[in-house]
Amino acid sequence: MNAASIKTTIDSYIAAWNARDFEGMAAHFTEPAVFVLASGTHVLPTRAELADFLRAVFVPLEARGFGHTVIGAIISRLLSDGLYLAEVDDIRRFHRDGPLMETLEVQYTLRRDAAAVAGGLSMVSALWCDPGWRDRRL
Repeated sequence: MNAASIKTTIDSYIAAWNARDFEGMAAHFTEPAVFVLASGTHVLPTRAELADFLRAVFVPLEARGFGHTVIGAIISRLLSDGLYLAEVDDIRRFHRDGPLMETLEVQYTLRRDAAAVAGGLSMVSALWCDPGWRDRRL
């Protein structure tokens, strides 16, 4: 695996996100999948439950006029054999009519997976972060 494989996986996931293909998004993850948000940790045992969770994530986004997402650079790291970290630091969500809605960062953990949808990797977890989190020290 290399950074191009990780980019292929993330780009494929974002394409499913922008298409509002909830089953397609869920297919990029392992079972179970873990989403860590400020509002709580969500362990989703099946892809069907993950798809339902993602549908619920979209409800307030759609209500706010969400249109599409664009991502910036991906920093890829080898954590151990077959386990990777993808740091996506510039995720921009735009309104349907064009203006920027919000920016966030997500850390994805990925695992080598011969049955993966894209890039030979499946995502295990997603940790949603506020921009600039690395600069905030306790």
